[in-house]
Amino acid sequence: MAQTVTLSSLQEQSRQRADLEDSNFISDSELTGYINSSYAELYDVLVTAFVDYYLSSSELSITSGNSIPLPSDFYKLRGVDYKLSTTDWVNLYKYNFERRNSKNRDTIRTFKGEPTRQYRLQGSNLVIEPEDQAIGDYRLWYVPVYTKLVATTDTLDGVNGYEEYIVIDAAIKMGIKEETDVQGLMVQKAQILKRITDAAAERDIGQPEVIADTQTDLYYDDHIWNR
Repeated sequence: MAQTVTLSSLQEQSRQRADLEDSNFISDSELTGYINSSYAELYDVLVTAFVDYYLSSSELSITSGNSIPLPSDFYKLRGVDYKLSTTDWVNLYKYNFERRNSKNRDTIRTFKGEPTRQYRLQGSNLVIEPEDQAIGDYRLWYVPVYTKLVATTDTLDGVNGYEEYIVIDAAIKMGIKEETDVQGLMVQKAQILKRITDAAAERDIGQPEVIADTQTDLYYDDHIWNR
């Protein structure tokens, strides 16, 4: 269950940690900028330690050509599926850029009845090859960008007290501007960072990750090109 915390609470805690509760030296607007910067940093820590923390999905279609604009909140790609039928999906794999034209050869393009479509991120688009097989429905699994806090009532998920990282980091930024000693806060930041990275990486303790078999669907095609 999410442990939500408001922007107003983060502002208050940050000022307390920086010992600036009664100071107007840093405005609420400027402090909000610090908090959002620190939030973005925490967000990166979490999705790096455990990529599925904020996993989302979106279903998209190609009706012509071979590219799909990525969702407006796209940050990191986790996987791509192709819709074989009403209920069936198949994993797609990324193609090496050096072999970007290999799928366009006039030869067999399926193995075990599964399409040999592959994808690659190019700029703000997802590109599917071979182009003549690209039309269809796709599902993107991705990590969205973090959502900035604007109103004082806006909330974020502190997970398990991880908002402490934001509070400490924002206090450090405030202290640096005020030209005060932030060494103690830096030590605290290192401590909370270690706690988060140690815990976040083991979010799913019930099932360990396994090595993915990415060769099964591609073996036949690779065999053709490499022989």
